[in-house]
Formats: sequence, structure tokens, C-alpha cells
Amino acid sequence: MTLERSLLIMQSGWLYVGLIASVLFVFFFGWRYGQVVRRKQNKESAEFSSIFITSIFGFFAILVAFQLSGSTHIYETQRKLTMAEIISISGVIDAASLLRVEDRADVLKLLAGYVEQRETFYNKPINPSEHETRGRKLKNLGMGLVRHAYMLLPKYDGDDRVILMSFLSCVQLMNTSFDQQYASIFLQMPTILWQALITLLVIISAICGYKTGVEKGQQFILTAVFLAVVLAAIIICVELGHPRVSNLGVDLVEEQFPKLLSRINSTR
Repeated sequence: MTLERSLLIMQSGWLYVGLIASVLFVFFFGWRYGQVVRRKQNKESAEFSSIFITSIFGFFAILVAFQLSGSTHIYETQRKLTMAEIISISGVIDAASLLRVEDRADVLKLLAGYVEQRETFYNKPINPSEHETRGRKLKNLGMGLVRHAYMLLPKYDGDDRVILMSFLSCVQLMNTSFDQQYASIFLQMPTILWQALITLLVIISAICGYKTGVEKGQQFILTAVFLAVVLAAIIICVELGHPRVSNLGVDLVEEQFPKLLSRINSTR
């Protein structure tokens, strides 16, 4: 499966529908099989089964903990990079306000165009080809600010030149912050870990169904709650590990960009 298709499936929500359907499907057939072999079970097989189940569940718990830790790190990294990007843009606004009046309007116009483009950068649906196009456009706008600052250099001298150089440094920092933000899109946990997690989820669903069938439906409610918790843990890992395409997002942080644009327009 291509990256573009997998991202679209994740954004549509069909991934979670598929996980829930798979758990129910495997649980049902495990339950039916447990009913068939109920009378053939003996003490030795029960002891072996308990050891097997404990091993599977223990490994699954370790894998979920590792996956949750990695997904949380990815989520926090993207939030911190977004905050750094916002702070860098705010620094550019402050530096631009110190430029000469006749140059300030053009600079703020270019900066407003940059922020407007950044506002739409993560608009859904997100796919790799469109994202690359948006990234190049935003990068060109940032470099346009740098070129404009260099064009102004011959006009400035003394303290004014120091202010312009400070503005140029802020713009370069803003471009660097975006580069880091763009690179963070590709922060993902290794695919093999997700495959192992889904495989273990299917195995656990089959085991729970089998045990429910063997035990004549005893503790069915507890088994259902356990499977729901396990499924919820995986969904949380997926959401945290793909914040830009999931329902989680980093909306509270992203809401700062319209405020930055309003600030630029008021300064102009």
C-alpha cells in the first residue's frame, strides 16, 4: 500500500472500522471453535494454554507501552516545533516593525502572504503530493523575504543596518523552523511495530473468543471490556503517532496562526 493511500484511509476513519470489524470477526470464530473443543479440554492443555496466553499478553503489553511512548514523543515533537515556528514568526513581526516606514509595508505584505499560506498548509485531506507542493510554495515565500531583505541592505547604514540585519536573522530563523516542522511530518514509528501490534490484537481476540467458548460464556462482559480497552489503546497510539492526519490534531496550537495574521494586518 502506498503512503498516499494509507494516509487517506487513516483520515477517512476506515482504519478504525476495519480494526473493530476484525476484532469482532476473529472473536466470533474463536468463540465457535472454543465451543467445539470444550469437552476435549484436559488439565495439561489448560496449563499449557495459560502459559501461552500469559506470554502473548505480556509481550502485547510491552509493545503497547513502547508504541504509546513513541507516539506520544512524535505528538509532543510536532507541537513543540509548531510553537517554535509561531515564536519565530512573531519575532519577524517585531523586527519588521522597527524597519523604516517606507519599507515596512512591503515587508509585512510578504510576511502576510507567508502566514496565509502556512494557515492552509495542513488542510485536510493531506496527501504527500499536495503537501510537497505546499511546502515548496511556502519555502519560496520565506526565501522571498530573505531576498527582499538583502535588496534593502544598500539603503541601510549605521544603527538602521543593525536593525535590518536583526530582521534578516529572524527571517532565516523562521525558515529554519519551517524546515524542521516540515521534516517532522515524516516522523513515524516503524511499520513493523504497527504490523506486530495488529497481529497480536488479532491473536488476543481469537484467544478471548476461544476462552469464552470453552468456559460457556463465563466472564463474557469482562472479556468484552478487556478487548475494548486493548482496542482503545491501539487507537490512541495511532492518533498520537499521526497527529496531522488523525482526529486529534494540534488545533489549539494551530489557532495561533490566524492571530498572527491579524497582528500583521494591524501593524500594516
